[in-house]
Amino acid sequence: MSKRDLTYIGRISRNYAKKQILKTIIGYLLFYASWMIITFWLLYVFEPKFQFDWILWILLYSIVIPFIVVLLCTIWYFYRYVKMFSFEVLDSDLVIQHGVFNRVRATIPHSRIQNINITNGVFDRMFKTYTVKVETAGASGTAGGGGRGHIRPEGYIPGLIDPNIIEEKIKERLAKYSAIPSGLEDKIFKPEELAFDNFISYILSKMREGEHLQTTIKEKRENANISVAGLAEKVGVPIQTINYLEEGRYNPSLALAYRIAGVLQCKIEDLFKLV
Repeated sequence: MSKRDLTYIGRISRNYAKKQILKTIIGYLLFYASWMIITFWLLYVFEPKFQFDWILWILLYSIVIPFIVVLLCTIWYFYRYVKMFSFEVLDSDLVIQHGVFNRVRATIPHSRIQNINITNGVFDRMFKTYTVKVETAGASGTAGGGGRGHIRPEGYIPGLIDPNIIEEKIKERLAKYSAIPSGLEDKIFKPEELAFDNFISYILSKMREGEHLQTTIKEKRENANISVAGLAEKVGVPIQTINYLEEGRYNPSLALAYRIAGVLQCKIEDLFKLV
């Protein structure tokens, strides 16, 4: 990676660690309070002569000490998580690096980014942070790390003080790659009505071609134990495109047919047949 490829690099705020620590404390306090109430009630019912002088020892060894240990581990983990979390907006990719025990590097091409969501929950508002969720074509994962198994978007960046910066940087990259080369605007979009008519005509013709197409994509995909989302991600198209192909509603380009055949490890003629 050269310096000119790097357009923005950032880190998440330490307020994210404070938020997660507070949530952990509340969760454990509720758990221990419930456990203590149930324990004392059982002792009162089944051991009426129970010496309540032991209450302090019970609190010390079964609640206070474990809580302190858990709290210290939680504080260390989330501050370490914040320190290890970084993200970079490159010229062609969004790169997210995270992980305390297992280091993960997620590289997301801008061409696969479909949507950018910014959330600001109750605890986020307490610590003035935001979470950016970058939705991608045909994939999701646990890129947030520290999420304890929650399913999250592939591009998950929590604990941002100003989320608008990364949103603007990503949109700048998307605009760059979706822009029409200079000098072609008049040829493509003028006159506007004719260009739109030609576009609709092309889409309808492609879909009509699919009416005469038989495909075994679904069968071979299932035999290979690959999901629709997995196949879409591997060949770089939206999930709906794979659905249309499997239903015979769309005639793919030659390049897409080659990519699908490569993933399913078969020949193109094994996938498609005109009837």
